[in-house]
Amino acid sequence: MKRQVRSPRTAVFPGRIAGPLILSVFLAAHGAVGERPVPAKDEGAEVAALVAEALAKNPDLIAVRQEAAAASARVRPAGALPDPMLAVSYENDGAKPSLGTEQMTRLQFMAQQALPFPGKLRLASEVAKKDAARIGTRPERVSLTIEASVRRAYADLLKARENLRLVDEQLQTWRDIADVIRARYTAGMGTQQDLLRAQSEQTRLLQQKQRDGAAEKTALSEVRRLLFRPLDAPLPTEGRLAPEAMSPVPAAKGVLAKALQITPELKDAVLAKERAKLAADLARRNTKPDFVASVGYANRGGLPLMWSAGLGVSIPLWAGQKQRPLIAEAESLFESASAAEVSLRRRIEAVTEERLIRIEELAAEAKLDAEGVLVQDRLSVESALASYKTGSLPFVTVLEALGTYYSDRRAAVDRLTGLIRAQADLYEFSPEAGASSAMVPSSPSATAPAAGRM
Repeated sequence: MKRQVRSPRTAVFPGRIAGPLILSVFLAAHGAVGERPVPAKDEGAEVAALVAEALAKNPDLIAVRQEAAAASARVRPAGALPDPMLAVSYENDGAKPSLGTEQMTRLQFMAQQALPFPGKLRLASEVAKKDAARIGTRPERVSLTIEASVRRAYADLLKARENLRLVDEQLQTWRDIADVIRARYTAGMGTQQDLLRAQSEQTRLLQQKQRDGAAEKTALSEVRRLLFRPLDAPLPTEGRLAPEAMSPVPAAKGVLAKALQITPELKDAVLAKERAKLAADLARRNTKPDFVASVGYANRGGLPLMWSAGLGVSIPLWAGQKQRPLIAEAESLFESASAAEVSLRRRIEAVTEERLIRIEELAAEAKLDAEGVLVQDRLSVESALASYKTGSLPFVTVLEALGTYYSDRRAAVDRLTGLIRAQADLYEFSPEAGASSAMVPSSPSATAPAAGRM
């Protein structure tokens, strides 16, 4: 068997040239060790503009605002007196019309006004105000949910586009490396397995690019839906997922206090308790009698006129069957609303604490990505390439190092996306973990105790 003898010049080409070429390809694609990508634009300013657009266009928000306006319009009528009653009557003495000739014949005009017991109208007005205030929490919930939804969708869009940039970069790196390996293989220093492996990596990356492209289209569809833009409307983004663009981790004490102050469901629960207390007071006041004042004028033709004035009173004779059960109902609803408020307050505290823990975890991991994991991965790749140059390591080691580096970069993108979504969840101020849709409280009028009705 003849042994092939290469000239010294041919033998040293791959070992001295191929390794540095691969290393230079990698460094050119990623810059010096420790460099971080600087976002082209602050992500916060861009998403704030999208949130403002969504809030301006959303018909659900317009609808609940009109519902709140309608509820406010019911406040004044609730405290108004009942409509007065006017009556006209004619009494005739005898078979023939005898107005002005017979003393008992008269044309009478009567006015009556119902006068509820003092305090009833005030309490009814206060109950209506609480009902209107409860419905007024709906626009707040819808606004918070819309903002959080836009921020989550925007984060998903940034993630998809960051992953597309990453896979394009990875594809280019593997194309360049495949060219170097091909040169080594032609020179007789590389193996066909190395070349085939580089080509299979490119094919797998093309599959990943299809997945990332589909993710971008899905995220675009969601953002367009929230903004009520046409299906084919472009949506350029200048923001980038980078640690420098992330908001700082908020202080737990301040966020908790803000959550208890802003959460619409808790506002509604407090208002429901106050409304139930007022309804109970009104139910007790309904055991008091109401009054009816009346005045009348009688025209008797040429005879002297007649007038009358009267005051009537309603007697709550059946209070045991009508008013007192309503008092018991209102008091029970007050106790129920009080217990519901305590439970909801505690749930808000727990959910907010869980969200803060999640944000702290993701922020810490993202910091380790930027300052530790990715830097170490880059050093590992450079070390593997340098060792591959000298022939002390096989190409599979370089392959593993590159795979780990890009896998960790993709995981870092996922963490930054998760951080944005976690912050959106936090500032949605929803008492339910993972809530992503508007939580509209039930209509107060539907659960109002009957004692609130005159």
